[in-house]
Amino acid sequence: MTPARRRRPSSAARRARPGGHRPRGHEPLPEPPEYLKRLGIRPRKALGQHFLVDEFLLGDIADAAVRDPEVPVLEIGAGPGGLTEELAKRAKQVVAIELDEELAGSTRERLHQYEGLHLLAADVLDFEPIELLEESGADAPLVPYVAVGNLPYYITQPIVRKLLEADPAPDRIVILVQREVALRMAGGEGKESLLSISIKLYGEPRVLFPVPKQAFWPPPKVQSAVIEIERFDRPALDLTPGQIEAFFHIVRAGFAQPRKQLHNSLVDESGLPHEGIIAMLEDAGIDPVARPQHLSLHDWERMFHAFMARFPGELDVIERSAEDFDDGDFDDGDFDVEDDTDEDLDDE
Repeated sequence: MTPARRRRPSSAARRARPGGHRPRGHEPLPEPPEYLKRLGIRPRKALGQHFLVDEFLLGDIADAAVRDPEVPVLEIGAGPGGLTEELAKRAKQVVAIELDEELAGSTRERLHQYEGLHLLAADVLDFEPIELLEESGADAPLVPYVAVGNLPYYITQPIVRKLLEADPAPDRIVILVQREVALRMAGGEGKESLLSISIKLYGEPRVLFPVPKQAFWPPPKVQSAVIEIERFDRPALDLTPGQIEAFFHIVRAGFAQPRKQLHNSLVDESGLPHEGIIAMLEDAGIDPVARPQHLSLHDWERMFHAFMARFPGELDVIERSAEDFDDGDFDDGDFDVEDDTDEDLDDE
């Protein structure tokens, strides 16, 4: 007689066993640092809050940001003030911005002993950086300045864009972002993106050091890294503002289908004849079968001039195709990075 086949326990039964998997969302958060316990702070999922609590890494980021204590610091996303305090120890003036009003109030109270620290409850995207610096009541002069922050993924691109295009812009930007975002921003040979090309028009990005997820409370589901952008005195390309806008219409068209060869992407996005696009790329000295990630900023500049010479008046076709990019130059159509802001705050 054949023995009865043992049935595999259901997933619910396995979760109910000691040591089995718990239902998602029921894992307790790791223990927070003592000062967060005293403040009774809980991270808000809607704001993508993951607080960096590793004291050594907080010091490393502050050291990277503050080269000269006389240069004011604009911190974006002060949170519970871990990085804010390290910055205030190193710089004479720190203007810290925090969207969460309750959190801003508790951090302001906790760090009240730092006379050069000014903490504002505000949305950084609603103001120009110089307005925030002036609103803080910090002593003049306020420029040059450096911007620093721990940025959630969903808001990294608009904040970086705002900082780079600000007038006056910070001399340097030092931000903590998801590792994949940092790599996209830095680009490099064969690894360029719409995001890296956009940044390299204004400054030189470089990844400084990684930050493991265990350095945060609660731990995110992704690794992070600190990246620095050293801003140029003027844009890297000798183009007028109108030409820069037209230039990015072409760059966006090239990156619209980043896994395709460049000649195919440009034909698809512009609707122009294939032989004309091939000739234009040859005019620019660019291999038609290259993919957009292999082109440098100056490659795109040559392509822009070749396109304008061969197709005068045709840029409106490219411009219409660019309307699919909702966030201008800094929106990367192939920005394939995990966004954990809608996930549970506990780490699996």
